[in-house]
Amino acid sequence: MTDFENLIQNAPSGGWEWFDGADEKIKKALELSEAKETEDRAAIASAWAQFAETPGGRKALENLFANTLYRTVFFVSLGLDMQSMATFGAFREGQNAVAHMIASAIAEGRGETTKPRDV
Repeated sequence: MTDFENLIQNAPSGGWEWFDGADEKIKKALELSEAKETEDRAAIASAWAQFAETPGGRKALENLFANTLYRTVFFVSLGLDMQSMATFGAFREGQNAVAHMIASAIAEGRGETTKPRDV
């Protein structure tokens, strides 16, 4: 039986300890991948925070938030069918998710903590 098959077979037997049996090459690759993701996340958060500190960046973000987070997500409009209203609500919620992701990255780049977004 291969190491991979052994990992799968023993997975139901307990907690996360079964990952300890992974090949060292796999563990090292995962560690490197996680380190790169952490580094990239920090660099992106820093870039957003720097952008937010510029006059143009502040103006652009104010416009983005005014047209997303500060607008109604879902409303009932007489004459629209339920499918159209649901589609519009989902579209607006997607816009809000992107705007919130940017706002969270700015806070992270500034070293601030944020609450998870209520969905």
